[in-house]
Amino acid sequence: MRLVAVVAAVALIGVSASAQQKGADEAAIAKIRTAYQTAANSQDGAAIGKLFAPDGVEMPPNAPAASGRAAIEAFHKGFAKQWMMHGITITPTSTKISGDTAHDVGTYKQQLMSQSSGGIFDDKGKYVVLLRKDKSGNWLITHAIYNSDLPPPAPKK
Repeated sequence: MRLVAVVAAVALIGVSASAQQKGADEAAIAKIRTAYQTAANSQDGAAIGKLFAPDGVEMPPNAPAASGRAAIEAFHKGFAKQWMMHGITITPTSTKISGDTAHDVGTYKQQLMSQSSGGIFDDKGKYVVLLRKDKSGNWLITHAIYNSDLPPPAPKK
């Protein structure tokens, strides 16, 4: 009987530690999501690039994939020359963690203002982000893809 109590106590400790780690991982992933949102709102391409693994890939709509931090940073700096982003909000709908990998799925909404015409475009869409925990225990984005639910703005006549 005593052995059963000890085994049950050890099992509960393991479950509790696992639940604590899951909570810590979910919080770390939420922090990355918030950091991406903050960097995107301030159009800080360098800060966005740092959220990715060194070999990370961002797959934006209507553009080729950007592979590696330097390419991701360059994409965002180029984007900022064309569009000023206002009020991006990222809303997760599902975050799943499996060991040292995770995926985060959700929606976004943002307002974009053309740097050339001043025209404003309200956008909303969805995203999928894959993450990996590095050897230091930090979560980094390995792949990000997102696309709009809306057609692109009509060309200027």
